[in-house]
Parts: sequence; C-alpha cells; structure tokens
Amino acid sequence: MATFMVLWPEFYLSAEYIKLNLKEEKVDMNMDTLQSLFDALPESAVLLDKTGRIIDWNPGATSLFGYFKKEVLGKSLNLIYQHNYPFHKIIQETLPQQKKWTSETRYIRKNGIKGLCKTCASLISPSSHYKAAAIIIHQDISTYKAIETDLQNNIEKLSRLLQEQIESYHIVNNLFLKSFHTLQNNQKILHENKLLFDLLVENTTDVISRHAPDGTYLYASPSSKTLLGYKPEELLNCNLYKFIHYDDVKKLKKIFNQRKGNSNHQIVAYRLRRKEGDYRWFESNIRMLYDTTKKSIHEIQAASRDITDRILDKKARLRGQQLAHVSRLSSLEEMASGMAHEISQPLAAIVNYTQGCVRYLQNKQHDPTQVIEIMKKAVIQAQRAGEVIHRLKNFFCKGQILKTPCKINKLIRETVTLIRNDLNTSKTKIEFGLSKNVQVISADKIQMQQVLLNLIQNSIDAMQKIDYKLRKIHIQTQALDANSIEVTVHDTGPGFSKDMIYKVFEPFFTTKAHGRGIGLAICRSIVEAHGGQFIINPNTNNHSWIRFILPIN
Repeated sequence: MATFMVLWPEFYLSAEYIKLNLKEEKVDMNMDTLQSLFDALPESAVLLDKTGRIIDWNPGATSLFGYFKKEVLGKSLNLIYQHNYPFHKIIQETLPQQKKWTSETRYIRKNGIKGLCKTCASLISPSSHYKAAAIIIHQDISTYKAIETDLQNNIEKLSRLLQEQIESYHIVNNLFLKSFHTLQNNQKILHENKLLFDLLVENTTDVISRHAPDGTYLYASPSSKTLLGYKPEELLNCNLYKFIHYDDVKKLKKIFNQRKGNSNHQIVAYRLRRKEGDYRWFESNIRMLYDTTKKSIHEIQAASRDITDRILDKKARLRGQQLAHVSRLSSLEEMASGMAHEISQPLAAIVNYTQGCVRYLQNKQHDPTQVIEIMKKAVIQAQRAGEVIHRLKNFFCKGQILKTPCKINKLIRETVTLIRNDLNTSKTKIEFGLSKNVQVISADKIQMQQVLLNLIQNSIDAMQKIDYKLRKIHIQTQALDANSIEVTVHDTGPGFSKDMIYKVFEPFFTTKAHGRGIGLAICRSIVEAHGGQFIINPNTNNHSWIRFILPIN
C-alpha cells in the first residue's frame, strides 16, 4: 500500500511533464524527442483524439494489455475495458471543466486475463503536428487491490477474532466476578457458621471432641473443664483410652476400629475417669469420617454427655421395684387371714352344694333340673374362689413395668376388695368420690394396686388410736386436665407434721412400732416411674392428704 502511494506522484508528474512538452508554443522540442519521452514512460500511456480513438500507444500499454500498437491504432479505447466508457464526452465535456478525470477501471488483456487499473485522463492542447486531444495513463493496481483486499479481509478477520476474544473476556470476567462474589458469600457464611459453631460449642453442656483413629484427642470443647475437670489444652494429644474404665475399653475400641460399610453413627455408654479420680457414666454420639480412597477411618467426632444421674436413677427405680416386690411378699402374712376368709366362703359353699347334690342324686326320685341349678351355683362359687386366687397371684408376681390400659376407678375398687378383711377388722369405713369423667390411663395395674394398698394400710394403721366411729378413709379421683388425672387419699388420722413430710421418704423411717419404713418410698418410686408426681400435704386445719398425679399416656 505504501509502494502504491509512492508511485502515484511519479505517475502524475509524468503526465504533467508530457502535457508541458506537448505545448509547441512553450517548449521547443522536436517530435522525435516527445515520442521518445512518451515511449519511455513506465506506465501505460495512450493518446486519444477528440472522438476517443487511439492515435498512439506506448510500450507500457503493450506490456499491460498485451496488444501491440498497430493492433489498436484507430480503435476505441473501450477495446481493453470490460465496460464501455464515453471517452468522446469525457474529452469534449468533462475534461474542459474538471481538467482531469480519474477512475478505477477493469480491463481485459488480449489473452483474456482480467485486471484492475487506475485510469487518469488529461487534456492536451492540439497542434498542427500533433492531433492528440487527451492522454490516458493506466497504472495496474490488481496486485495492490489483491493485497488491499487480503489486508482488509485479515483486518475483518482480526476484528472478528478480537470481538470474539473481547466477548470471551467479558464472559470469563462475568464468571470470575460471579465466582468471586459466590466465594465471598461462602466465606461469609462459613465465617458466620464458624462463629455460631464456636458459640454453640462454648455454651453447650456436652463435650464436643475430635479424635484420631487411635483415640488421640485432636480437639475438645470448653465444657470438658466442667464435666471432666480437664481444660481442652490438657486433653490435646492425650489418648481417650487412658481415661476409659478398663471394662469399657474393649467396647469402645470395637466401634473405633470398624470398617467402612457399617453404620458410621454409633451411640455408646461407658465410664470415664475425671481429673479428681472418680468415674462418671457418659453417653457419646459417635460419628466416623472415612477416607474415600483408603476406605478407613480418617477422624472420629463425638458429642458426649454425663448420664450418671440417669443411670443411678434407673438403678434406684430398679431397687424400688425390688423393694416393692419384697413389700408385697412381706404383706403376705398380714393378708393371709383375710384371703383365707375370702377363699373359705366360696369353698364352703361349693362343699355344701356338692354334698346336697350327692344326697339328692342318691334319692331315686329326683328332678334333673334342680340338680343342674345346684351345680350352676357351685360353679359360680368356684369362679369366685378362682378370681380371689388370681388377684392374689398377680399381686405377688415379680416383674418390670408392664403398662396396659387401666380404669383407675375399677382398679381402686378391686384393691379395696383385697384389703376388705382388714377394713372390717379395724372397723374402718371407706368412702369413694370417684369421678365418672376420669380418663383411661396407661399403667402397670399390679404396681398401682401396690401404691393404693400401701396408702390404705397406712391409713388403717394411723387411725388405730382414735374412736372406731371416727375412722374413715376417703378416696377421690378426678381429671386434672386433658393429659393427666389425680388420685387423693385422706383419712381422719393425725396426718403428717411439716417436719415429718421431709423424712417419710427416707429408707426405714417409720412412725409405727412394727413398720418397715419403705412403704411410702416405694409408692413414690412407682408413681415417678410412671412419669407422675407423689405429693404429701401436711396436717393443717385437721386436713392431711396424700395425692399422686398420673399422665394419661
């Protein structure tokens, strides 16, 4: 392109030079000299008359278009162009006004090859020796145009590539900004979660810890100081097995050494030695983190809480059940006479009915319908005796809490039947205030009978020193709310003083000469084992009572 710009000044200088030399009135030069200059021009130069016919053709034109001078003289210059141009009008009309006519024209060589040239036409003042009206200069720009086209195509291609790169840059930049903002948000959330986790760990009552597969402490929460007596930094790099009771080490190692495929979540209870040297029961919620490549445990996380009180309470309830069983057995002697009286009545009736039936059958004249009636009465008495024995068997049967749907009013009446003989012997009157709207509860019937039996027996014993006409026990039931009921037992005895209500639950404390001191403690253990409350109201204004509240479920 630069070469093209440099050559064009030479092109125009040559044309102007010829024009000046062709003016005979200003330049004294013979025709041979002008012809030599015309033929020496490196560009294609063609002289036209005023009609547009070729009157001269230099070697540069022959080289560019392939036609020899003799082949084109007298012919129209449109011979070499793909399109016709009105050169006679250009010479006669356009050039006098514009002095110069320039155009990019497409030409066809003699051999048919096409090209592009820069055509420039200028007027020449005619003379008597030279009849040329215009000179036409051609410069082949096919190569330049091809280069220019290639360059333009390359520029457009580069522009497209640049635009694509810019668009890609914007896309990548947007993705980067989006990822950066997402990363910032994630870091913010992670930081907030870490703060929440640290706050949770610092304030939780459980010990949060991390361990290596061999049990070494990697982290311990601040609550370790409260529960274990050790500061977190004192536990770091120490082995957990060092503090475990030797009987529980095997159980914990089995969990820590299990392979992937089993449950990665375990709950285990074990004994842990505190810094003071005493052992406490702990329950740990253990989670194993596995190495995905090696399929082995990478880390162990545990949340541990002190369950010593729960274990001891469970043992206390078990001892309470055992004591209740002992109490039931010890009550056998006291109830034997009453139960014998209840059983002896139906047995005596059965004997009488069967003896009468035998005598009646010995009589040859007997009515079968009367025999059947007598035997039915005997069956009724036998069933009555069976019920008494069944209740006695259930009462003394040892077992855990077996909850079943239970109607408390019916249970109270059955319990009173068991101790009816003691009530009659002590001339104690019993009254009921049983609500019909009380709900069905879920309870162990035998244990509830034990509670009621102990309370009624205590009331009988407490009223021995007062006039028999004043001896009275009142049992009341009512629905406390939609989820619980209450049973209240009060009598006309002396009741409990304010000081006494804090001692009655102590083992072996009793106010009776032959008492065992475990009755009320057993009652409270049974009620609390059912999720209820056991309350004693001291004797104020001659009104003392014992009440227990039981949940529906």
